[in-house]
Amino acid sequence: MIGSWSDKYGRKPFLIIAFSTASLPLLVILLHLQFGVSMLFYFPAQALNGSISSVSICLAYVADKLPPGHRAACFGLILASFSMGILIGPPIGGLLQPIVASYTAMSCVGGALLYVIFILDESLSERSKAEAREKHVDGPRSLFTQWKTIKILLRSQLFKRLTLCIMLTGIIQEGLQDLMIQYLQLKLDFGIKDQARLFIIFGVCGLIVQTLLLRVLLSWFNESRVLVIGLCASLINEVALALAPTKAWAFAAIGIGSVGSVAFPAISSIKANNVRDSEQGTIQGALYGARALAQGTGPIIFAAIFAAFTREESPFPKFAGAPFVFGAVLMLVAIGIASTIDGTSGQGLLHEHRQQNPHTEDETVTPMSDFDEEAGLTPGSSEDAEVTQENERSSLLARKPSLQSRGRNSGAFSRAHSTQSDFARQKSGSPLRSARTGSAALASDIA
Repeated sequence: MIGSWSDKYGRKPFLIIAFSTASLPLLVILLHLQFGVSMLFYFPAQALNGSISSVSICLAYVADKLPPGHRAACFGLILASFSMGILIGPPIGGLLQPIVASYTAMSCVGGALLYVIFILDESLSERSKAEAREKHVDGPRSLFTQWKTIKILLRSQLFKRLTLCIMLTGIIQEGLQDLMIQYLQLKLDFGIKDQARLFIIFGVCGLIVQTLLLRVLLSWFNESRVLVIGLCASLINEVALALAPTKAWAFAAIGIGSVGSVAFPAISSIKANNVRDSEQGTIQGALYGARALAQGTGPIIFAAIFAAFTREESPFPKFAGAPFVFGAVLMLVAIGIASTIDGTSGQGLLHEHRQQNPHTEDETVTPMSDFDEEAGLTPGSSEDAEVTQENERSSLLARKPSLQSRGRNSGAFSRAHSTQSDFARQKSGSPLRSARTGSAALASDIA
């Protein structure tokens, strides 16, 4: 719902709300330390904070600002900020008194909130917001219309597969992370220093992967292949931890597993590249919600498996690594699904276009270019183009002097079929059209 609302009313208001609610748990801790306020208030404050996540809105903001080719790398940088927090937050907090640490944390959140209020600009144009409001009308039935927001995850086979991948990885990662320390204590006798080293490795490797390795991988492969690589790294991590004979082996497994963090930005980028600009908040919010739902079930499933294979009275053989083996099996399923994904930009839009135009036989759908809009062409099928091509040619030739003059002044003809023009037109919310044969010939006649 938050993602859908941010499409209609802009990203900035909801970023302000998200950072405001992020201060509530810290405020409860501060009041507890200074005035003895009960820590029971922490739980509803944290629940409210979790219900309005800044992450999905930030991802939508980046998608608004950047062309498709740069989104995945920047999504990775956003997620890298969490690794940076894990890396530097605990050591700094450990050096400070609890009350000073609380004030420091509040100051950081307050600084972020002030930056959003006074410096950060709105990423959505009024046209994009108006288009989103037309699609999702508020009213007494608004709660029922939110089903349409969820349905975006099931719009096409591409989206269904991506949703399955993100939910499977969410179940595995959250379930195993909650068990990680307990498992390592039980099997490898991990102490406090070992746990500290574990978090340092996790933070440093995550930071390197998201800021450096992800960009390198994206320069070699497309997002769908990067997704498979990330899932394979997670598979290696789970198998290695299930069989880990030494602490060094476990540390190495954690380092390899950090490569798996490229999966989420790859999925987010593929989906962002396959929806309209007026749906960026909706898709990122729905995607993050699906992941959160899966993460909520992960600890329950894996804790039950861990208990079944470690309790003395259990009929199953003693094997503490059983949850990691189960996670590896689920990850194999996710890899199988991901290997069938074609993350080509526009495939989701193509599916939507074909649903709206069932008689279309084209294989590609692209945004209307400046040339087509200038010439007055409208979306249609290849059959329509063949029927009306001669009429269009005559109309264009009749308007040749006017179009040439405007082309010389604005450079529209030189930009007609460039990627930059297509992206700019897509950002302005123009409709889609089928690729029509003969467009190059029409342009040639006018030129």
